[in-house]
Amino acid sequence: MSRPEPGDFLNDSISTSKLRIMTVTDLHRIELLYQALGVAVVAHQPDVLALVGDFLDFCEPIVPQKTTADCARFIAGLDVPEIVLIRGNHEDADWINFLMAWTETGRKLTKLHGEAVAFGPAVMIGFPCLIGDDVAFTCDKEPLPSQHSLWVDKLVQQHGAAMRTLWLMHEPPAFAGAKSADAQISCNRTWAGLIKRFSPLLTISGHDHSTPIRTGKWFHRSGSTICVNVGQTESGPLHYTMIDAEFAGETPSLPTRMSVTAYPGGETVDIVGTEA
Repeated sequence: MSRPEPGDFLNDSISTSKLRIMTVTDLHRIELLYQALGVAVVAHQPDVLALVGDFLDFCEPIVPQKTTADCARFIAGLDVPEIVLIRGNHEDADWINFLMAWTETGRKLTKLHGEAVAFGPAVMIGFPCLIGDDVAFTCDKEPLPSQHSLWVDKLVQQHGAAMRTLWLMHEPPAFAGAKSADAQISCNRTWAGLIKRFSPLLTISGHDHSTPIRTGKWFHRSGSTICVNVGQTESGPLHYTMIDAEFAGETPSLPTRMSVTAYPGGETVDIVGTEA
């Protein structure tokens, strides 16, 4: 199957100048975290749920885990209008089993790999994960160019300034307090360079589970960009973010205001006064 053009990911199911987006990473098939996600979706009623990688897992279980098929059925059954999936380093060969179970639910699948999707006025980009095996996840897509700025440039041509609204990337571009060797390795310097060049308003990432929790620093600023990683723990409570965005109209544009709230703590950072 040929690779969709960025403009193919336009969705008119959401028509509003306000949008609520929930993001979560690194669920790793853990039963407790999946159940907490279901509770959080009911509590916050987001318009869009973005799973930013590692919702699957192939490690030896150390806590109760769902099967891959059960993960697909659980996510597809959540009462949220739109769901977006981004590959992490644990969405490997077992992605096929996930896809088979998802297909049986009849729910539309939106997976992004160097592509953008527009829900009403909000445009978000799903970045590839440069670690792990992406063959199964990308089997219906043509390879991205090795020079990543080329496909980002293409999204700029397609969506204009609106493509700077929200970038979803499993690997963090960098993180305040990431001093350990493991934390430094988890950072993706390529994404850091693209952030410096294109200045997105907000990035959401995961992969480094411990640094945000250990340091108490769940976001940092890279120029004018807010880079968020709230971490994750195997034993809970669930760590996730809620993004409330307001737009001047209902067509794709940069938001006039966004607030990002990190849970379970409830701390908020505002992005105010953005102009398209």
